[in-house]
Amino acid sequence: MDSAQLSGGYGGVKSAVLKIIFLAWVIVWAFFVARELLVKDNLRDYIALAGRSLEGKRAYVTGEDLYGFLNFCRANVPSGAKVSIEGIEDGSLERRRAVYYLYPLIESPEPDYILAYGKAAAGREGYPESAAGEHGRIYKKIEAAQ
Repeated sequence: MDSAQLSGGYGGVKSAVLKIIFLAWVIVWAFFVARELLVKDNLRDYIALAGRSLEGKRAYVTGEDLYGFLNFCRANVPSGAKVSIEGIEDGSLERRRAVYYLYPLIESPEPDYILAYGKAAAGREGYPESAAGEHGRIYKKIEAAQ
């Protein structure tokens, strides 16, 4: 036997080991994808999101009613205004999404506007209703006469 035949024997073993490792990796990867889609029932969400526009995806993830209210608020409250959000539980995921989507509006204990989602209680004294939508109301602070 010459040296070329001896060294070639190890190349075949190395190639077989790499093929086995690659095949195992593909099987594990396929298992995790299948688990995410089928076992955790995410396939329904992916199908629902597939044909939607960016706005449609945001509405689906946020909730149609809440997203409609947030768009209503963004259209009727000037950018940079201080607001108080009523009708959405503090610390909830919906509250965090509302604050995110309403940016650059700023939450404040001394708001210029009160945003009342759903059937939230009416505004405070000195905040008459300035706009009403399908999913909530906006109350604007009365400016003091100077």
